[in-house]
Amino acid sequence: MNIGDAIRKYRKEAGLTQEEMAHRLGVTTPAVNKWENKNSNPDIELLVPIARLLHISLDTLLSFREELTPSEIQEIICKMDKMFELEGYEKVYEWASEKIREYPNCNMLIWQFAVILDARRLTDNVPDSEKYDGQISAWYEIALKDENEDIKRQAAESLFNFYYRKEKYTKAEEYLKYFLTNDPMKMIYQGRLYQAQGDKENAYKTYESVLFSAHQTLKFTFTMMTKLAIEDGDFEKAHYLAEKMGATESLFEMGKHDECSPMLEVVCAEKNIEETYRVVVQLLESVDSLCDFQKSGLYQHMKFTKLDSSFVEGYKEKILELCRNEEDFGYMKGYKDWETLIGKNKRPY
Repeated sequence: MNIGDAIRKYRKEAGLTQEEMAHRLGVTTPAVNKWENKNSNPDIELLVPIARLLHISLDTLLSFREELTPSEIQEIICKMDKMFELEGYEKVYEWASEKIREYPNCNMLIWQFAVILDARRLTDNVPDSEKYDGQISAWYEIALKDENEDIKRQAAESLFNFYYRKEKYTKAEEYLKYFLTNDPMKMIYQGRLYQAQGDKENAYKTYESVLFSAHQTLKFTFTMMTKLAIEDGDFEKAHYLAEKMGATESLFEMGKHDECSPMLEVVCAEKNIEETYRVVVQLLESVDSLCDFQKSGLYQHMKFTKLDSSFVEGYKEKILELCRNEEDFGYMKGYKDWETLIGKNKRPY
């Protein structure tokens, strides 16, 4: 909406005719008509009186809106998509440029325009597409300065890909500082830079670190969901989640012990005597697999601290000590195999 449209819209909302508005401003009625038909613009000294007369801010009169609503942005983007088929890239580019001048503070719109125009010039095989580089990257940079962290992060990702595509790897790396330190995408992009520059060792190591970290995140998430199901008394779901967690441990090649351990909390909550015994036996028998992930091809470029045999024996004793806690495992009292297992019948495991 330009200034002429704004004058017409808010004049009508104020209940004024063109003649009444002209009279109050000390101009002719044809002058107001020309403003509204976009044949001319008001003199600069008239802008403040017009805004006061129409009970709007100067920003509103000039259509300098801070933001558009998400639905308004979506409507504009939908219109843009249709225009590509009907009018071609150059016309859409000019239209988008005009829209950005209309909404210069709406960084989400600016970023989306830049992303779409950046992608379409490649997919549509636009001739001399590099001539748009300067403006598209400038729009990305505008969005990068937004106070909203999500917009800033998206703009940084776009700029990384923009310069990575051009093989300007040093420039691309500059934008990784806008990612959170523990953002897995930051690590993935860093790995891409290593890979593109032929540093395969660091590329593998970086990708493997992402996998290892993803496993920890998934494990914690499954653990909390399982606890939630137990709190709700939904043991069917708790079993389902514990099985999924075990399958995840297998997928990430963490070792048999970690595959079995998720089920312990579930069978304990159920006070299932036979299943508790079975799971604990599995845990004790598989303690030696605690470091199996160190042998996995998934993490072969990462360095881990090797565990000695004394740690393994100590870990077994910790499991047994846990099982001797009658507050948690009192329901197992009197089960002979259990009492032998935990040492009450003096049979060493």
